[in-house]
Amino acid sequence: MIRKKSNKISKLGTILWELLSESKISQAVASKNMGQYENYLTNYIYKYKLDIFPRSFCYNFLSAVYHSIKRDKIDKNQSFISILSRVVNKKLDVIKILILPALDHHIAALTKLKNIDFIENSNLLESYIAEVATKEKYDEYKSFLIEMDCEDEGFDNLNNIRLKGDPILDEKRFEKNIEFENLVKSIKDFYYLCEQLRLIFVPNFYSPTDYQKIEMENVRKGTFLVKKNFVKQLKRSDKIGGELSWNSGKFSFSKNSKNDYEIPEFLSKNESQEIKTKETLSGLPFVDIPITKEQKKEIDYVMAKKDKIRLFEIDELVNKYRGSYYLELAFKNSPYMKELGLDDLSGTFEEARLFALNKRINHFISSDKQEEKISKEETFTSLFDDMIIPDFKEGKKIA
Repeated sequence: MIRKKSNKISKLGTILWELLSESKISQAVASKNMGQYENYLTNYIYKYKLDIFPRSFCYNFLSAVYHSIKRDKIDKNQSFISILSRVVNKKLDVIKILILPALDHHIAALTKLKNIDFIENSNLLESYIAEVATKEKYDEYKSFLIEMDCEDEGFDNLNNIRLKGDPILDEKRFEKNIEFENLVKSIKDFYYLCEQLRLIFVPNFYSPTDYQKIEMENVRKGTFLVKKNFVKQLKRSDKIGGELSWNSGKFSFSKNSKNDYEIPEFLSKNESQEIKTKETLSGLPFVDIPITKEQKKEIDYVMAKKDKIRLFEIDELVNKYRGSYYLELAFKNSPYMKELGLDDLSGTFEEARLFALNKRINHFISSDKQEEKISKEETFTSLFDDMIIPDFKEGKKIA
């Protein structure tokens, strides 16, 4: 039952009363949704004399109101925002009195989460709940599950016991912890709404749920904050690496070109999944000689013939693409090339890569020295130029 508005309602209590009225829920129901006793809100509505509510109270109260909205609503978030809007239209400062303190509580919980870069979303929510829920009730719930010898996965454990019809030894304590599970459901729903409101009202907060720290090899101190969804997109895509550049006071990331053809068998069998950074024999920096998609398809076509490959075709590939790590892996992972004793040409290919790299270095340190011409078939200098020279000409620095 919703009480009639009284003249004895406190200044801040008016906001609470109006929100309950617009939500069409009683003080008792809201108190229960907050995990409190039936008359819990009475003091806050009628007797509260301070100028601000505690942050945790604001969070729990708004969560309780949000939880009261029926789940069959087409858009629960929109329904909640509509309730807030109607109260705001009554010249009541809901944003300052309730929303911002609630978001402060939400943000404080996020900053306390540990190893957030590495935990899955379900585990993130559980860690978050452990921060925002009342510690005594959270600890009691976990302790009760252990005593019940009940599985501890999520927050539907006791509800599942009830559905199964398993025997319950301590009914009173069981009901108390069932209420906590219901409270947690409210918190889980409210978490996602808080994340949306946070982006609107606290846009300058860089949340650990949104950003991931990225360390850089050549920077002794400090890290980058990168959007997690961007990192996930890269992981899901077939982009292999990229380039981070600093220009005109801004960072930009250029992804490597997309491989829009099927990964050949010899690459999928590559035992070493690590990115090659050094040459095997010399220990010098590894700089591959790039080849085009069409050239990769040519290699794939020949290697797919397996034991039907003709020697002149092998010779042709070596002469055209010597130094390409792609071709080196193709030979290394081919059983037929192993039979011929041609599976390990790493020395020859490394020599070609270092020769091409040396030519590029000489080009930049000896401006008065004419660059010696290198055949495209041997080292793909023109393609190498396309990859390296523009960076130097434009003065880009790779972070």
